[in-house]
Amino acid sequence: MKKVAFFMSANDLEKKYTDPSLELVKLTVEAGYGFVYGGTNTGLMNDASELVNSIGGHITAISSKEFAFKLKEGADETFIGEDVAERKRMFIEHSDAFFALPGGTGTLDEITEVIAKKKLHEHKKPIVFLNINGFWDGLRDQINYMHAEGFAPYTFDEICFSSDSPEEIMAYLERNI
Repeated sequence: MKKVAFFMSANDLEKKYTDPSLELVKLTVEAGYGFVYGGTNTGLMNDASELVNSIGGHITAISSKEFAFKLKEGADETFIGEDVAERKRMFIEHSDAFFALPGGTGTLDEITEVIAKKKLHEHKKPIVFLNINGFWDGLRDQINYMHAEGFAPYTFDEICFSSDSPEEIMAYLERNI
């Protein structure tokens, strides 16, 4: 089974963010992909894992020791790294694609690690942003600016895919996984 890592917030969010995020999670699981996430029992992470569980999806929880006290029980697989760096390595190892949903600095850290590893040719896996209300436009613009100024060998669109449509993201995933 191919697995998709979802990087997302452990906070409770407005419906304008949760509804499309949960729709993408649902479509991914219904298409037969495993759900990989940070394992937390709070916020959007909790909501997404409950949705996956309710539709019989396969759940892989990846946490680290400092977050283990928030670990939600009931995953099919659970991995706990010594620290956040090991946790990020495990995400890359146990996933076939990466979806960044709206999130905070933890989400940003995780997805930029995946981008950096792709740049270094350590993987060729799809990197996708659910860009609700332009949430990720600033990151796209920054990567494109770094490229224009000679700091990055790629544009955003050369290394990532972004859309506000869960259906469009699923079509991209099917073409690229």
